Amino acid sequence: MERVNTLHKQRYYRNYTYNNFDLVRFEVEYYESNLLICAKKNLKKHAQEWLIYFHQQVNGYLEKNPLFKASLCAVEIDESAPEIIIAMAKAGQKADLGPMAAVAGAIAEFVGKKLLSFSDEIIVENGGDIFIAVKKQRRIGIFAGAGNIYNRLAIKLSAFDTPCGICASSGKFGHSLSFGKADILVVLAKSTLVADAFATSIGNQISQVDDVSRVLDTVKSSKFIQGVIAVVGDKLTVYGNIELDILKPITFEDTI
Repeated sequence: MERVNTLHKQRYYRNYTYNNFDLVRFEVEYYESNLLICAKKNLKKHAQEWLIYFHQQVNGYLEKNPLFKASLCAVEIDESAPEIIIAMAKAGQKADLGPMAAVAGAIAEFVGKKLLSFSDEIIVENGGDIFIAVKKQRRIGIFAGAGNIYNRLAIKLSAFDTPCGICASSGKFGHSLSFGKADILVVLAKSTLVADAFATSIGNQISQVDDVSRVLDTVKSSKFIQGVIAVVGDKLTVYGNIELDILKPITFEDTI
């Protein structure tokens, strides 16, 4: 692994990833975006092209519309904007947050959907936010911080469950903005953008263990998300339609 100086670019959580021997793993990078992708074959060239395309669409819009980037509140939909920008704004509206709360999930999903033209199984991870479309059962591990007792937990997904998004927010590690203190807050939704925005929204509201039940009560009526996992200290809370599994202890041979 290439050594980097800034902590947020080390992506050390990927050391906890298990090897999917039937899928090819590769990474693509463009400016601050670094995607880990698993597919039936190496699609690095296509992935790089689509990453650049969507990254430039987003950045081009942000340069002309700085309030879109700066807003921490939901913004109005600009129907003349690129599709990815409209999708970000809509996700922000659903979670009552600014559209940039969905940017990582947007890149993961938009690139992932383009790659489905070349592989019927695609997993795209972008800074802990995941777009997944698979044809067999897969498990997505949960990383709650180095040494956390819940790091062997995984979300079990069948082909029927996908495509979907699994997105995480932490008040303890990572480079994304969070006003909360959860070790990890994971949201499962049909849309990766919506999962990303809600992970930020819910995570922002959790400052201590006692906040978890209250905050989850406020999202139980949401039709946009399927489930939530919250780890705060030594307390694990699971809500919604999520099936968990326990992974075996990880070894060097298991990592990818």
